[in-house]
Amino acid sequence: RGGPGSKAPTPMASIRRAFSAALLLLQAWTAHAAMYCGDDNCYELLGVERGEADVAAFKKAYRKLSLQWHPDKNSENKEEATAKFQKIAMAYEVLSGTEMKDAYDYFLDHPEETMYNKMRYYKAAYQPQTPLWAVLLGFAAVVTLGQMYHWNERAKAFEISPLFAKLLEDEYFRNCTRGRHGYQTGELSAERKAEIKVAFVQTLMEDADCPLAQRQWSNTIVPFIFYKAPVGAVRWLHWRGTHHREIAAEQARVAEEQAGEEEEQRQEDEERARVETEKEEKRSKNAAFLADRQKKEDEKRRRWAEEAEREAEEEANKKAAGEDSLIVKGVVSSVDELRKKGNFLIEVRYGANNEEAVQIVSEKPVKLGQQATVALEGAKMPDGKVAKRSKVAGEWSEGVLLQLGVVSVGSDSGHPAVLAAAATAPELEEDMPTAGGDDEEDAAGKVKQRKKKKG
Repeated sequence: RGGPGSKAPTPMASIRRAFSAALLLLQAWTAHAAMYCGDDNCYELLGVERGEADVAAFKKAYRKLSLQWHPDKNSENKEEATAKFQKIAMAYEVLSGTEMKDAYDYFLDHPEETMYNKMRYYKAAYQPQTPLWAVLLGFAAVVTLGQMYHWNERAKAFEISPLFAKLLEDEYFRNCTRGRHGYQTGELSAERKAEIKVAFVQTLMEDADCPLAQRQWSNTIVPFIFYKAPVGAVRWLHWRGTHHREIAAEQARVAEEQAGEEEEQRQEDEERARVETEKEEKRSKNAAFLADRQKKEDEKRRRWAEEAEREAEEEANKKAAGEDSLIVKGVVSSVDELRKKGNFLIEVRYGANNEEAVQIVSEKPVKLGQQATVALEGAKMPDGKVAKRSKVAGEWSEGVLLQLGVVSVGSDSGHPAVLAAAATAPELEEDMPTAGGDDEEDAAGKVKQRKKKKG
């Protein structure tokens, strides 16, 4: 650790220091493991020169020194002889192998390359000495023997199984002239049974699925690798060469079928996309239609609300002006008798110049030009009830007829219909009770007329 002015170490410097420490630890850990001949020189142990010696010289020197330092021949200093004999054997093992000798020579020339020398030593010392082809061949032989043992055991188990006994018994039945009865009565001799069994086993061996057919050396891995596979490959190549046109035609047919399938798939995709597009357009149109209809309905509701508000305002204004404005006086401008006898549909005109009209259903006779007092819808009548719009004799009555007056003769009304009605009607002044008496007289006259007709 430095003082205040020292610089912090960079990451690369830290990595270098860690790697150096790891190398030192590895070297310290492997320092105890002696390579080659340890501190001794292998050439000096065998007593040969490095540049002049060959394999024969190494062998000769090894034989001579091994006889000299063999422990059995040095019983007095056996421990020293044993150690010397081991060093000689190690030296010969190092120098007798080509790769080990080359690694050792490089080690003598470049002792500073510790890690590389260790790598070459362990590679030369522990690499397999057996060729790869020999290993593979031995492995194939072992697998072949295992296959034969396995299939042989399967065949034996099948031969003693109840299934094989049943099949063999059925075969015996088929070879008897009387079938099962002939077999049970001893129609087949022992020799004949043996012949049938041999022929039956041969038949089973021709079936590839039968366990007896697999118990053959030709079905093992070695014949397959060295005979069946090469022969099969040659036959396949020959077949490919002789049937080149048929193969090309088949490939063209397959390619055409694939192209057709791709085209069909493309058309299906396009049709599916078109249908989806139409559905999307239809959904868009439906959404636009619903939005437009909703807009119209909202506009209609808005208008209804405005009309209701306006009507409510008018109603309020009418109520503010007073309920008496709903009871009006006018002139009968038309009278029509309805189908239901005793009911008349009249029209009463009122207001300035009799411009406004109201339709009333009356149960009493009314004359044209007769003045009438009418309670419009919502008006409070003298009896305290409220006038309502009602349907009488199939027609709507827009108010209630309160009182009838005299027939108007002058032209004060101003309206042409009222003037015409007044000109044709006789002068008469009546109220509701008078009108009721006249009605009784008219009704009595009508009854007399009907009796005369019947007589």
